Amino acid sequence: MRAARRPHARPGLIAIVIALWVVIAAIALTGTLFAAFSQEHPVHFSSPVKIYPVTQELPGPQCPPGVQGAMGQGPSGPICYQLSVGITLKRVNDMHVERVTPGGYAVSLSLIPADGRALTRLTRSAAGRPYALTVRDQVVAAPKVDAPITKGRILITGYATRADATTIVNRLKGRAAQSA
Repeated sequence: MRAARRPHARPGLIAIVIALWVVIAAIALTGTLFAAFSQEHPVHFSSPVKIYPVTQELPGPQCPPGVQGAMGQGPSGPICYQLSVGITLKRVNDMHVERVTPGGYAVSLSLIPADGRALTRLTRSAAGRPYALTVRDQVVAAPKVDAPITKGRILITGYATRADATTIVNRLKGRAAQSA
């Protein structure tokens, strides 16, 4: 003789199968979102970004005749940054503004491996002095590099607001007018 089937056994099994599919789908979606947000976002510059060691800062509205340099804005007005041999970046793996402690913002650039190695060589020979980041022969930023940059990541600190740091990102991307 056969055992009688319980009428409520199948709906329970169906509910468990549906619940498992929902959990599997949620895990897959979450993993995809984590992967998407953890990936770097390459930036191709409209004009190359050049990084040079600064040998001297000369106040004034233009570089003196015969001086290899680029103009930028310093704390007290226009400055001619006298430059040494540098490197050229055409793209980076990632560039963004990030919050740093205590209470400021920074511009972060993650270099492609070959450029990271070139920057290590460049900063190893001239640590302790400013480096000019230029776009179209205009200095966008001239941060002081205290030690060789060995990990292929540049972090330019010292911006009080997110808007100030975003302005630097936009200038590096070539999106804003270059001021003298």
